[in-house]
Amino acid sequence: MCAQTFSPWRSANRAGRFAGLSVVLACAHVPNSGVAHTAPVVRMIEVDRGVELETVDWGGTGPPLVFLGGSGSTAHVFDEFAPRFTDQFHVVGITRRGFGASSGAPPASDLDTLVADVAAAIDSLGFRRVVLVGHSIAGEEMTRYAEIDSARCAGLVYLDAAYDRSDVMTIAKSQPQTPPPKISDADFVSFSSVRALYVDVMGAREPDSEIRATARFDSHDRYLGEVTPDSLKARLASGPRVARYDRSHCRALGIFAGADSIANVVPYFAELDSAGRAQGEALTRHVASYVALSRARFLRFPQNEAVVIPGIHAIFLQRPREVEAAMRAFLSPVAERQSGVAGPTSSPRTPR
Repeated sequence: MCAQTFSPWRSANRAGRFAGLSVVLACAHVPNSGVAHTAPVVRMIEVDRGVELETVDWGGTGPPLVFLGGSGSTAHVFDEFAPRFTDQFHVVGITRRGFGASSGAPPASDLDTLVADVAAAIDSLGFRRVVLVGHSIAGEEMTRYAEIDSARCAGLVYLDAAYDRSDVMTIAKSQPQTPPPKISDADFVSFSSVRALYVDVMGAREPDSEIRATARFDSHDRYLGEVTPDSLKARLASGPRVARYDRSHCRALGIFAGADSIANVVPYFAELDSAGRAQGEALTRHVASYVALSRARFLRFPQNEAVVIPGIHAIFLQRPREVEAAMRAFLSPVAERQSGVAGPTSSPRTPR
């Protein structure tokens, strides 16, 4: 993942697997779905020459619900969230090429390759129509998928992912400086120290399975480095990624994370000095403004609806019950129809 910094894309460096993009407004609490969670079934699917994608199947019956992680994440980032939906859906996650167990390398400035990978994996799973649920930079992949073949799209759920990254350099230049977290070599000694660091800097706990899928440890659980080199992570943000909502006719829900406090943008703010806190406050105002503009842009299109839940960029990790409630309200028509569970179909025609 990436350094704790507001950005509608993901930066990449050793410090991090952290991004802070956040918004304003709350969703009602709902009880946990109560579904008994079992270990997911993991298998590799060949989608291109020399490229196999990891798929994580949490089970369930009903229409397919397919999760896509943000930059730097694997499907395992949803290991504790996705199974909430197995009572009404067949729930699967796909790990992007070059990350975690998936082979190959992320393409430089080539969104269509990533979309074709998703389409090929969906075909191999035998799904006819799917709901895509994506976090962060997965947003444009979802929108492009729906643009190419809306007939196969039963819905889109953007988990703090409905942002315009078409002019990333201009956005980066206008962004206030991000106060850095305090990170030392001691934070990278062991699995437990790395896990604690991620909680402090990101503001939420990732599943242990996700940490082990994205970082390497020796037999004594000493940290050895990231699975995906920073140079490959940077490729995902190497060019503009345009979300053409005007070309997508698939029902969509944008769940925006609310930057209502500095804690939701800079979770480690308590350790900052006065200058760092001033930077954090300026960044928080910038994030809130950017998110409000992005939400307004998203809602210009009649197929889209939005909710805002105060929290960090990885809102589904921090506020799982609220995110689940918003998703269930949006997905209820799909669950009721119980359609598109399986069946061979042609893949959207995306260039390789």
